[in-house]
Amino acid sequence: MKINISNLSQGTHEYELSKSAVNLELEQNFVGDVAAKVTLEKSSRQMLLRAGVTSHANFQCDRCLDEFNQRIAPAFQTLYVWNDDERAENDDVRVLAPDMNIIDISDDVRDALVLAVPLKLLCKEECFGLCPRCGKNLNHGADGICDCAPKEVDPRWNKLSGLVEVSILTKKN
Repeated sequence: MKINISNLSQGTHEYELSKSAVNLELEQNFVGDVAAKVTLEKSSRQMLLRAGVTSHANFQCDRCLDEFNQRIAPAFQTLYVWNDDERAENDDVRVLAPDMNIIDISDDVRDALVLAVPLKLLCKEECFGLCPRCGKNLNHGADGICDCAPKEVDPRWNKLSGLVEVSILTKKN
């Protein structure tokens, strides 16, 4: 995903870039093409790049283990300057060599997509997960309820059930 900046006039310039997830060396979860809408604002001393990226990825749900496809759409911005003195103001600034003609944003796009993957991967927000007794996917039943037989409680735990009742009574009084 390269942008030619040679002989670029001052002002706002818009680009629509596309590259396959494989060519961007993204993880195997990402499928198809990665699209980027880029706005480049050039002034005499700097260029501000703003990008919105869109891709799709296949994941496995952390609760129910079903496979699902999710749209990942991060945004990022980068400031490019020709003078190294401006770098001291901000660590996120990239210094361009005076003879540089092309900006390659492939690494930035890849980083933005990888960082946008949620830590908890859920097929849907209200995923019911798996039955702790039989392992059935609770999303395939009615209201997340499983029809398997309840597991027998170990009789050694029966005395604890009385503690719950005592606790409730003491809170009311």
